[in-house]
Amino acid sequence: MFHQWILSLWRTVVPSVVGGVLGWLTLHGIIIEGLTAEQISMGAVMFGTGIYYGLVRALEQRWPLLGVLLGSTTAPTYKESSHPGVHAGREL
Repeated sequence: MFHQWILSLWRTVVPSVVGGVLGWLTLHGIIIEGLTAEQISMGAVMFGTGIYYGLVRALEQRWPLLGVLLGSTTAPTYKESSHPGVHAGREL
């Protein structure tokens, strides 16, 4: 179970690093009147991370080897547990 936790953490960290690099790159050349460099960078990090992760996960469904772009070609598996919104087979 601990290995799966590390794997899921790693596959979250890698897209965050990519988003950070995108944010860093925006600090070197993009100027938008009314916004500070930090605001532009923060937006690029958030947007870049989300787009990168979503795109790679979608492509990974078709071509599993592309999972390496998330840090590992192995997706974590999660133990099934009861969903907090379901009780005895019925929606709450």
